[in-house]
Amino acid sequence: MLTVRRTCARGVSRRRIKCDEGHPCQSCLTSNSACTFEEPGKRTHPHKSKRAATLEDRMQQLETLIQAIPPQVFASAGALGAGLPQSPVDPTTNPHASFASSTHIFPTAAPPPSLTAYPLMNPSTFFGPIKAGSRNASPGTGFSRIRASSMSTDQYAEDTSRMSLASSYLYFDDEGYTRWQGETSGLPILDLLVERHAVVTKPDPDRPNGQQWKGQNGQPPNDWFPDRQARRTETNPEHIWKLITSFIVPELMDSLVQCYLSTSYYLMPFLHVPSFLADYGNPRKWGEPGFAAFIVSICCLSSRHIDDPRVRADPNDSNSAGTQWFDLLTRLRTLPGADKPTLYTIQSVLIAGVYAVGLGRLSKAFALLAEAITLSLDAGLHRSADDYDVFDPVEDEVRKRTFWCVYLWDKQASAHFGRPPMLRLRDCDVGEPAIVDDEFITREGIGLQPQETESRMNAFLNCVRLFVVMESVIDVPPSRPPAETSPFLARATSVLTGFPRGKELREEEALLDDICRAIPPHWAHSVETMTSSDVIRVTQAERLHCVEQYVRMLIHRHRFSEMVAERMHNHIPDAEQSEAEIAAMRAAHGCALQIISSHLHIAAKGLMTYYGVHVIHQLTAAGRTLVAMLLNCHSDSLRPLIPPALEALRSCVGLLRRFSGRYICGQRSGDLMEEFCRLTQIPLETAPRQPDGTGANHRPPWVRPVRKKTSSSARSPAGSGDSPLNHGSPEEFQPSTDAFLDHMPPLGSSPQAAAQPFSVPAPAPFGILDTTGATMMQTDPGPPMSAADIMAFLNAEPGLDMSALLASPDMGALDHQANGFYHLGTPTAGSAGGALSP
Repeated sequence: MLTVRRTCARGVSRRRIKCDEGHPCQSCLTSNSACTFEEPGKRTHPHKSKRAATLEDRMQQLETLIQAIPPQVFASAGALGAGLPQSPVDPTTNPHASFASSTHIFPTAAPPPSLTAYPLMNPSTFFGPIKAGSRNASPGTGFSRIRASSMSTDQYAEDTSRMSLASSYLYFDDEGYTRWQGETSGLPILDLLVERHAVVTKPDPDRPNGQQWKGQNGQPPNDWFPDRQARRTETNPEHIWKLITSFIVPELMDSLVQCYLSTSYYLMPFLHVPSFLADYGNPRKWGEPGFAAFIVSICCLSSRHIDDPRVRADPNDSNSAGTQWFDLLTRLRTLPGADKPTLYTIQSVLIAGVYAVGLGRLSKAFALLAEAITLSLDAGLHRSADDYDVFDPVEDEVRKRTFWCVYLWDKQASAHFGRPPMLRLRDCDVGEPAIVDDEFITREGIGLQPQETESRMNAFLNCVRLFVVMESVIDVPPSRPPAETSPFLARATSVLTGFPRGKELREEEALLDDICRAIPPHWAHSVETMTSSDVIRVTQAERLHCVEQYVRMLIHRHRFSEMVAERMHNHIPDAEQSEAEIAAMRAAHGCALQIISSHLHIAAKGLMTYYGVHVIHQLTAAGRTLVAMLLNCHSDSLRPLIPPALEALRSCVGLLRRFSGRYICGQRSGDLMEEFCRLTQIPLETAPRQPDGTGANHRPPWVRPVRKKTSSSARSPAGSGDSPLNHGSPEEFQPSTDAFLDHMPPLGSSPQAAAQPFSVPAPAPFGILDTTGATMMQTDPGPPMSAADIMAFLNAEPGLDMSALLASPDMGALDHQANGFYHLGTPTAGSAGGALSP
C-alpha cells in the first residue's frame, strides 16, 4: 500500500532537515520547539512566473468585456419597447413583425472566430523601464525582397488592347513603400516598352565570346538603381508606446480593441484579424506611426460603445468620449513616416474621419475622408494588382477590403451631405474581395469557405454592391447650364458630362433589383432571418435592408424633385399633381417608413452597438423625406399617408434625440428636423411645446439659410446696382418668423381652397397638418410664400438637397387606423407606387 509521508513544518520550511515523522520528532525535541505537521497536499510553486500571472489577469478581464459593454448604449430598451405600437401584422409573414415579436436575448458584442483562436495581447511586457545610458532597439530596416513585375508574352496583345483603360504602374519609392501612378504620367507605357526592349550590345574584341556585359556592381542593366539602397525612417517603438499609454492605459486599450473587433468591425471588415492580432502583440510593429495611429483611431471609435468614465474627456459629458485621444492622433500624424501610404495609415485616417463625422467636426471629417481617398490612390488600391508579383494573398485581400471600405464611406458622405463623390467606379478596376472568412486565408493562399458556414464577407460584398448603385444615383449634374453668358462652358458641359443617363434612373433601379434578388437567403431580410438567434445574421440583414431602402429612396427622391421642379417652372397648380408624382411620393413614403421602422426595432432590441453614425444619416434622410412629403401632400389620394408619416416622423426625431447623447451629429439632425416642423407647423408633438429652459437655447443655430436674389436681381450682372454688395451676408441676415412660414388651408378644407397653394385663405393662420381642427402653432400672418420660395428655402442648406428631401418605394396598402406605419403590406392593385423588394 502506498503511504504518504508526513513532514514536520519546522523541518521543511525553516531548516530543510529530515524529519523522522515522530510526534514530536527528534529534531524538534533537540531544538526545544513545537512540532506541528501539515496535511499532505499539493505544493505551491513560490516562483510562479509573474508574466503568467499578468496574462491570466488580463485574460480574465477580456473574458468579461462582452458583459461589460452596456446593452443600452444608445437608448433604453424598455423605453423604446414601451413606445412601440403593437402591430397586428402576422409575424409569420412579415420580417418586421417577426423581429419585433422574437424573444431572443442577443449579445451586445460578438467576437469574430479568429479572436478566440488567437490571443489579444499588447506588447506591454516587452517594453520595460528605460535604463540610463541604454539604447532601445528600433525596428529593422529590412524590406521584403523586391521582385520585378512582369507580364507573360502571350498576354501582350490583350494587355496592349486595353492599355488606355487599365494602364497602371506600381513601383517602390525611395523608402520601400508601394506606390502607384497612372497613364498620363507616362510611366506605364515606358514600363511596358522597357520590359520588351532587348539590350543589344556591340561585340567587344577585348571581351571573350559569351561573356555577359554587366552594369555597376555586377548587376544586369535592367536592375533599377543597383548601387542604391532603400532607406526607411526609423521610429523607436517604445517611445510611441509610452506616448500612447500615457493617454490610454494598456488594459483599457485591450478592452477598446476587443470592443471594436466585436462590433464595429463587421461594418468595415478590412482587417485580416489573425494578422492584426499578430501585429498588435509585435513590439516592432509599434514603431510604425500608421499602425499606432490605427490603434488610437479604433479606440476613439469604440469609446462610444463603452460606459467607462476613462474614455471621456469630461466624465459628465458622453459626447466627449474619445475626444482627448482624437487630439493624440494629430500628434502621431506628425511623426516621421506617418504620411506614407501604408494600409494601416489608410485605415487609421478612414476610421478617424468616421469618428469626426459623429463628433460633428464636419470640415475635419471631410478632410480626413479626402486624405484616405488620396492615400488609397497613392498606394494603388483602386487598381488591380493581379499582374504584379509583390503581394501575398493576405495583403492582396486587405488591400481590396480597405479600398471598398473607403469607397463605401465616400458614397455615404456624398449621399448624406449632398457632396459630389471623389471616387468613381469608372476610374477603378480593382476586383471584389473574396467571399472567404479570415480563418481560411493565409500567406500561402486563399482556401475554400466551408459550405455549411456562410461567409461574413458575403454580407459586406452585397453592401458594397448597393453603394455602387448609389454612386450613379448621387452623380447628378447641375440642373442648369453653368452660365448663360458662357457658350464655351455650355458646350463643354454637354461634351464632358460623359455617358447619357436616364432621367428617371430606371436602369439603376433594375440593377438594384438584381442585387437584392442575388442576396443569399442567409442574409436576406426575411422572416426566417429575423427570427434567427444569430446576432450577426440579424444585424447584417437589417443593415442590407436599410441600405437597399436608402438607395431606393434616393432614386424616387430624384424623380420626385424633378417633377416638382418642372411643375413649378411651368406654373402648374399644386392641386394638379400628376400620377407619376403621386406614385413617387408614395414610394418615398414607403422607403422612409421601412428605414425608421427597422432602426426603431433594432434600438428596442439593444443592438445599436453593431451600428454606427450611418444610422443617423439614414434616419435624417428618411425624416426629411417625410417632411417633404407632408409639405407636398396636395392630392386627396395622398391624405391617408399623412397619419403614418406623422407617427414615423415622431419616432425618427425620438431616435435622433437619444442618439444625441453619443453623437453630436444626431443632436444637429434632431434639432434641424424639429426646426423644419416648427417653421412649417407640422404637429411633431401631441401638444404644443413650451420653452423648458433645459439648455436648448445654448445650442448653436445649426443652419441659417442664405437669402436668394430676386428674379430680377438674379439676372443682373455682378456688381450692378440691382443687387446690394452685401446682400445675403451673415452680418446683414436678420431671420424673421413670418419670412419662412408656409400658410396652407386645413387638410379638411374644400378642393377649391386646396387649389390655391401656400396662400392665406383667412386672417387666422392654420396649422398645415392639424387634422383635429385645432391650431397647433399660432403665428402672425405674413405675406404668402410661393411654392418656388419654399422650395428655395428647403434647398438652402448645402447638405440638404431638395432632391434629397423628396422620394422612396411604395408601401402599398396602408391603413393607419388598423395597423399604423408598421403595416408594410402588399400593394393593392390600384396603388400607383413601385413594389417593395422582398
